[in-house]
Amino acid sequence: ITRTTNDVQQIQMLVLLAFTLMVSAPIMCVGGIIMALGQDVPLSAVLLAVVPVLGVSVGLIVKRMRPLFRTMQERLDGVNRVLREQITGNRVIRAFVRDGYEEKRFRGANTELTDVSVATGRLMALMFPTVMTVVNLSSVAVVWFGAHRIDSGGMQIGALTAFLAYLM
Repeated sequence: ITRTTNDVQQIQMLVLLAFTLMVSAPIMCVGGIIMALGQDVPLSAVLLAVVPVLGVSVGLIVKRMRPLFRTMQERLDGVNRVLREQITGNRVIRAFVRDGYEEKRFRGANTELTDVSVATGRLMALMFPTVMTVVNLSSVAVVWFGAHRIDSGGMQIGALTAFLAYLM
């Protein structure tokens, strides 16, 4: 039951993430780059430099998360297996006074799952700040170079504002 339920949940998460990350995000990225190129071609170089940095940053985090998710699945299966054995063998466990041993066994399996889950959660928590740091640094670069272009007369303030909107 656990494997079936968990597999369905994993497929749901995969479809949700695949749609979000692999469909809408690239469309928004390409659309933003095209619109930015329409506003100011020289300033678009900053945007074109940021896209690979963002992709590599997210890719490295996802690459480290993938084996952890696999390990987490195995640990969850281990916890459920121990629990199932304890439920089905409850009479035998009580007859041989093995409650303490079974409690330690469950605690060990649960601790292993917790450790992997915490490591996965830390990496997932790292993703958003990483993306926001790259985006914010690119905003600073756009404002910096855009201010120089406005000062030299090569760009209007409204174009810089629109460019910043495309960056987001």
